[in-house]
Order: sequence, then structure tokens, then C-alpha cells
Amino acid sequence: MTGKWTDHIDHIKKALAIMLSFILLTGCGGGFVDLTEDESKQIVNYSTNVLNDHNTAVKGSLQNLSKTDLRDIVIKDDPGIIDEIEAAKEEAIAEAEEKKKGDSSSSGAPEESAEEESGPMEVQDADLASLIGLEGFSVSYAGHDILDSYPNESESGNQMVFSIEPATANDKLLILYFDVTNTGDTEADCDIISLQPRFRFSSGGKVQSFLTTLLLDDLSTLSVNLAPGESTRAVLAAEVSNEKAESLSDLTLIIMGEEGNTEVLLEKQGSGE
Repeated sequence: MTGKWTDHIDHIKKALAIMLSFILLTGCGGGFVDLTEDESKQIVNYSTNVLNDHNTAVKGSLQNLSKTDLRDIVIKDDPGIIDEIEAAKEEAIAEAEEKKKGDSSSSGAPEESAEEESGPMEVQDADLASLIGLEGFSVSYAGHDILDSYPNESESGNQMVFSIEPATANDKLLILYFDVTNTGDTEADCDIISLQPRFRFSSGGKVQSFLTTLLLDDLSTLSVNLAPGESTRAVLAAEVSNEKAESLSDLTLIIMGEEGNTEVLLEKQGSGE
């Protein structure tokens, strides 16, 4: 097993630790867990060639495995991950209690009112890295694609990668591309996964969630070492209807934070574009 392959497995386990903490919380009245039903389904709805090769307990696809099965497989493979799961659970519970206190003391004014007054900032004016708390790196938007699957075989170069595809033939994948660059003068770890950023997007004013994936280039769980000036391409993936895919407008990235949401206008598009 090569060093790069080992790094990929470690990356996958870190992502699973965070997502498994969400799974374990859903059964204890954790309404605060910030996962939609569609996102939760994505945890067991992706291609698993990497994990399949690494762990003989998995056969074929995780589509037919329950969340408990997935948890047991990962814990069996690495018992130490339990500590990471428990730590993530405790942190999520503490954040939820703090948020509940803040909500009870708020005036109840709609959050949208403040956002409507200022409007989303333009992408060229937005420091995406700072907005997610990433130091020593820049994050720039690099466009989008509408695809049937990601990545395709020609892009992946081999079969030992995760891939995702829409749940039905009536849907497409919206893939947003971002370039992450080491702006320092020394080699550094771009450890976005530890920041646990939360992203949403809107098109035509309608807010939607991104998919929860185990893609190695998923921006929300990116963990990679970069040399000075080196860049890597990362993505955020969403499932959209065929109709919506053909009529994207005012594509906006929403970065969710403890002090409120920040909206960044990525593309201003009309229905005819």
C-alpha cells in the first residue's frame, strides 16, 4: 500500500468520523443536526470501490447497507475512530445547547431581513478562505458543470476512487469547482475537514443543500498537503432536477456560521444563459 493510498484511507476515515457522529445523533432527539434527508441518504448512496478494496466486509455497494451497518464496518476496521465520533458528538451537542440559548434570547426577527438589505457579496470581492476560517490558503471559484456522474472514468484515471451520480434519471449533478492554493512560502496541510464548514447554495432564490460525499476532492472535507504556490481543484456537488439544471440563475454560495450566514454570488445568470 503506497503512502498516498494510506493518506486517502485516513482522509476517508476522518470524513466518516464526522458523518457517523451525525448518524448517532439522529436517534437521540438531535433535531439540531444540520443534515437534510437527502444528505443523510448520500452517506450510503455512493460508489465504494476504495472502501470495498480496503475492507472485505463491504461487497459491491453501500446502497443496501443500513447506517448501523456502515458504522459497524468502519468501527471494526479502526476501533480508534470511536473516540473521534464521541468527540464530534460532544462538540455538536455543546454547539446545539449554545444555539438554543441564543435562539431563546433573540428578538425573533427574521434572519432574511438583514441579508436582504446588504445582498450577497460578489465572488471577486469575497475571501472564501477567510470566510471558512482557512489560513495560509486562497480559495477561488472556478465555474460549474452539469453532469450525469462525477468524476467520470477518464478524469479519475483509475477505478480506485469514489464516484457519485443522481438518484434518478430525472436529476443531474451540479458540480461547483474551486481552486485551493497554498499562498505561504512553506509546505502546509490544507485541513479544511477539521474546520467542518457548512455550505448551502441558492439558485433563483431557492436554497438547497450540497450532497454529503466521500469524494477525496470534496471541498467541505478536503485534507491535502500543498507545496508553496501549489493548487488543487476541489468541488461541491449537489443534486438538481433536469429542469433546474437548465435554468440556473444567480448561483450563490451560502457559508453558514455561528454568527449568521454569508452569501457569495458566484454567477449571475439569466434564464436564457
